[in-house]
Amino acid sequence: MQNASEKGMRVILIVRSTPQWARKIAGSGPYCGPIHPDKLPAFGSFMHELVARYSVPPYNVKYWELWNEPDIDPSIFGYGDSIYGCWGDQSDSHYGGGYYAEMLKAAYPQIKAADPQAQVLVGGLLLDCDPRGSPSVCASLTPPHTDKPPKFLEGILLGGGGPYFDGVSFHAYDVYWGAFGQYKIPNWNTAWDTTGPTVIAKAGFVKSVLAAYGFSGKFLMNTETAILCGSCSNDAIFETTKAYYVAQAYAAALAQGLRANVWYSVLGWQNSGLLNSDLSSRPAYTAFQFARSELRDATFVREITEYDHVKGYEFQRGDRRIWVLWSLDGASHPINLPGVPLAIYHVDGTPIPPVGSLTVTLEPLYLEWNP
Repeated sequence: MQNASEKGMRVILIVRSTPQWARKIAGSGPYCGPIHPDKLPAFGSFMHELVARYSVPPYNVKYWELWNEPDIDPSIFGYGDSIYGCWGDQSDSHYGGGYYAEMLKAAYPQIKAADPQAQVLVGGLLLDCDPRGSPSVCASLTPPHTDKPPKFLEGILLGGGGPYFDGVSFHAYDVYWGAFGQYKIPNWNTAWDTTGPTVIAKAGFVKSVLAAYGFSGKFLMNTETAILCGSCSNDAIFETTKAYYVAQAYAAALAQGLRANVWYSVLGWQNSGLLNSDLSSRPAYTAFQFARSELRDATFVREITEYDHVKGYEFQRGDRRIWVLWSLDGASHPINLPGVPLAIYHVDGTPIPPVGSLTVTLEPLYLEWNP
């Protein structure tokens, strides 16, 4: 944490795991599960001391995420331990979100007392599937999913937890669909050729729940994102697809107004890595670097809709307007631009001679314009 702070990085510190003496589910209850009601004050005191220590130099931690993917029922793992933060309750209509709110009520005042600048995040929600619609996407899956897990956030708000967090952390992955440029998440009805990255759908869902309960001022973070493929080791087509996905996902997250969009992870899981094990770069890392250089400090202006079957966003960065464009259906689309841009770049930052017309493919392109 000292090293990160010295390099100007902002740490999101995840607090999770309940000691045996404090577990709501006594005896064999998992450490990932909820805290006993009698021990919530003790947890609040713990958070006060934790924040008091690590919010100041040399650590300077300002973001505190309470549990990881708490919208999981521990019974899924036979009440064993897991990497998830299993506060979910399948017997509850809102999956235990109301009790998570009780934890927030105990922790939030203590966190703010220790550091008024601290930002408290609802633990990175898994958001198993999209419960909207009748029937919901959840029920239409094979095997059917219950639509209770994604109601966890609503449960927090119904339980009075709305004033006791500053932002919502959630996770939005896509899964490689076995061909160049293709990815999909059936649980959210999202795909490369219809919606673009799943972060768009999940961010929209979280915003809609917050707005319905009058909490639209909360910030959002996608604290785990990547394109995954468990069988794609040393697969050049997947690696190129991942590089394209980096540009798409970061442009989409910025357009959604997210405060952070965190790639998970540098070395990866299910081949999501930006670097190889020897720390050499993969194409996605180069795409990541260039996306940051182009979109850092940029603000979203609009979605570009004037070209059929082309996905695009416009941003403002200082004295430049930035366009990010790619083919949504995989076909090549010749388009006429409104003029000649100042610069055009490939996804890896390689320049293209500026022209007034170009062909848009699956590869995202960056165009720079005068304001």
